[in-house]
Amino acid sequence: MTGPERPTPGLPEVCGHDELLARVRAAVQGARMPQSLLLYGPEGVGKRTVALWTAALLHCGAENPPCGTCRACRMAARLEHPDIHYHFPMSRPRKAGSRRKLREALETQRQQRLAALREDPDSPPEEDGVTGIYLGAVENLREQATRRPAMGRVAVFIVAEADRMVSQSASPEAANAFLKLLEEPPEFAYLILTTSRPAALLPTICSRTAHVRLAPLAETEVARHLEARRELSPERARAVARRADGSIGRALRILGGDGDEAGAAADRLLAAALRGDAALRYRVAGEFTASGARSVLAPALERLEERLRDLLCLAAGVPALARDPAALSRIPEDQVPQQDRVLEGFSVLERALDGAARNLNPQATVSVLMRDLSRAFAAG
Repeated sequence: MTGPERPTPGLPEVCGHDELLARVRAAVQGARMPQSLLLYGPEGVGKRTVALWTAALLHCGAENPPCGTCRACRMAARLEHPDIHYHFPMSRPRKAGSRRKLREALETQRQQRLAALREDPDSPPEEDGVTGIYLGAVENLREQATRRPAMGRVAVFIVAEADRMVSQSASPEAANAFLKLLEEPPEFAYLILTTSRPAALLPTICSRTAHVRLAPLAETEVARHLEARRELSPERARAVARRADGSIGRALRILGGDGDEAGAAADRLLAAALRGDAALRYRVAGEFTASGARSVLAPALERLEERLRDLLCLAAGVPALARDPAALSRIPEDQVPQQDRVLEGFSVLERALDGAARNLNPQATVSVLMRDLSRAFAAG
């Protein structure tokens, strides 16, 4: 199958996923597009850009949509289309005294974030404390869905990180309120959810959406993107792509230097777990404050996951397959666990990643992680 034509400049640029885009285009043109779609896959593989590309596709009237030049496409590219509503996790406003004021404050915050994304699509969110998709935000979305489209024939609602309706304090109410919209969406409404953690969604939400998986990108696709869009040399692009594990988002964080501090934290976590020294484990856990699970702890745990992959390569006798040989070289040979022990470590780390995603206390999360990871490495 030949891939679709690349989106013209101005539209959200989708790196890879050509066959998927072709299927989505065929579904829209054949009037087979589900009203409720769940895009899932690893973080940073392009779920947001595919969702925005699909929204433009649904509004474009060209023969081979999305054309990128019509009014609808241009407005979609600028996140200004009145019938494309983009929602995402936000910080809970602190001074909203009533339910109405809370909804107003959440909508104001959403509009401010959209303005920042228009200036820089890669700009990180400014998280102030615990973030989530709260009941007030879902009520705003549902109210938007009661109004008929202002410009086109359909309205598209994109909900990024939809699992965050489940992981926060207001989650059951928010998720259940959203479920009502999924059960009986207006005939003109399309709902596109994205998540890196589909298992964290309510089963009832999963059962009412058509699932589309976005796989990690090929290393060559990431490298080509970095060469073309970030003007990297082929050698530098390949080096970053190898560490990015099929994720454009992760590659951009590496280039921005955000991964340096997280990588150093991951090295300390791994060293403490391998040494099995309880006092060292407590000191490492103490480096993390009681807040910032998603913004500080999660990146460190993601880098620790990369370290475990490389450690598995070393344990299996194939160190040449490691993505970050320099970090691997710092591990003493007598501390390398058996392969099955490293695999057990992945299960331990998965629980910690889930805790970070749910904004659990970072110190407590790391303390449990260090204890269990050390036990996993020492067992056998």
